[in-house]
Amino acid sequence: MKVGILGNGQLGQMLQDSITDLTDVQVSLYDLRAHDDEALAAFIAKVDVLSYETENIPAHIVDQLEAHADKLAPGLDALKVFQNRLLEKNALRNAGIATADFRAVNSLEDVHTAIKELGLPIVMKTTTEGYDGKGQYVLRTPEDAEPAWETIGNRELIAEAFVPFLRETSVIASRDRAGNIVVFPMTENVHHEGILRYSLYPAPALSQEKARLAENYIRQLADSLNYVGTITLELFETEDGLVGNEVAPRVHNSGHWSIEGTEASQFRNHMLAITGAALGSTEPKFASVAMLNVIGEETPAEKAETIANAHRHSYGKEARPARKLGHVTVTGNSDAERDATVNELIDLMPAGIWPPKH
Repeated sequence: MKVGILGNGQLGQMLQDSITDLTDVQVSLYDLRAHDDEALAAFIAKVDVLSYETENIPAHIVDQLEAHADKLAPGLDALKVFQNRLLEKNALRNAGIATADFRAVNSLEDVHTAIKELGLPIVMKTTTEGYDGKGQYVLRTPEDAEPAWETIGNRELIAEAFVPFLRETSVIASRDRAGNIVVFPMTENVHHEGILRYSLYPAPALSQEKARLAENYIRQLADSLNYVGTITLELFETEDGLVGNEVAPRVHNSGHWSIEGTEASQFRNHMLAITGAALGSTEPKFASVAMLNVIGEETPAEKAETIANAHRHSYGKEARPARKLGHVTVTGNSDAERDATVNELIDLMPAGIWPPKH
């Protein structure tokens, strides 16, 4: 079977690397940045299954995919829904998942209306393309309306009521063509300046009730879309439960720990799902695991190679500020063993790259 992946960044490369032992599956990556219509048509023609590493696919390419929807997994409907935060919020609610209150914003007047209806603070976001904190503005006073609109406006936006959350978490699942689903253990995700810095398994002090709720949520979401592949649901944990924040119709940064941390990684299960193979086990291989993003400066992360329970992944990218250059997975037989290595790695990195020690 021939599989084509739209995108040749680190996610596409890790998808390809996850099934090198499956000799009956050949994987090709397509560089979206070097796109032209004829090249994409030729790429699609030579593959049996088509997938993608990012939902941020330009509209003219999505239009070209319409004629090949039967090859695409996850499907075209899921791609379109999760390209747009308004459609995404409605999909979450339709699947029975709690979300923050929200409003569509298309003008400065709409910003003022959202402030009146949702209260303050509110988070305003572009409906498309924003990631790692880009395309977002937090409004704390009525006077923030005009600068917010000037900064990210003049396009469709979504205003969301602020959720007083305890922490950010995520749950990841893979669903095959027959509707079978495997769910990965939840992680706690620590962000700084809008960028994920590290993820921790197990999510500390997570109640069984909330873990079950998260699993139910992602099953409901995947089933509602007849989804095929790996899907990620980012959740705010609150005093009362879990609130859906965003969805990634793909493998996700917070699941990178699964490469070393679970029997079958999120990448492998995505590839197994879209090729019709049986899904692998999501059972953890260690009592505790952490994933730390390497951001802006890669040299200190090289020292992780000298630490027995640290596993360095380099993406081969040119260093620049705020850019994800790789990640390090830390495994442990206990939280204490894991955290000792996490803290050692944080000490190796330049100040401000990772938040204060866990």
